[in-house]
Amino acid sequence: MTQKNKNIVLIIGLLLVLFIAYRYGFAKTFAIHKEVTKLENQKKIYESAPTQLVALANKEKQLDEILKNNNVEGNSLQNNILKVLNTLSSDSNFKIINFEKPHKYIDEDSQKTTTTYNFTLQGDYKSLIHVVYALEQNYSFGNILSVNFEKKKNFRTGNRFLQCKILLQRMH
Repeated sequence: MTQKNKNIVLIIGLLLVLFIAYRYGFAKTFAIHKEVTKLENQKKIYESAPTQLVALANKEKQLDEILKNNNVEGNSLQNNILKVLNTLSSDSNFKIINFEKPHKYIDEDSQKTTTTYNFTLQGDYKSLIHVVYALEQNYSFGNILSVNFEKKKNFRTGNRFLQCKILLQRMH
């Protein structure tokens, strides 16, 4: 056997020994080390759970305070808008004529939902402008997209009145 053949056999033997050592010794050690690391991370998560619970409770209180400051209560935004409009209508001189079903649009790319509320109010110009201003400034229901004033006449009675169609949009 020549020196070149001996070197080739030696390298093949060395690779074979490394493969067997990895297969039976090192692989199990690496797997156990990986599992130990995973369990230590889970232990840290479980140990930090009480502090996270306290932090979440504080955050919930803070968010409730923000919602209270922005005059938003309950779960249904549509009910909140109707409640505010009814409250404002009792203070001002206007009526809610129509409140249509909200239109929802979900953007495929960004997965954001846009909800548009369409409602019609009837009353004098000053009270309708007061309502639009209150919805924009005092409540955080969304952005007012469109305000359309229309002067109408009831031909039976001959009375003229002003109607205001409002589109309010909320993105979330």
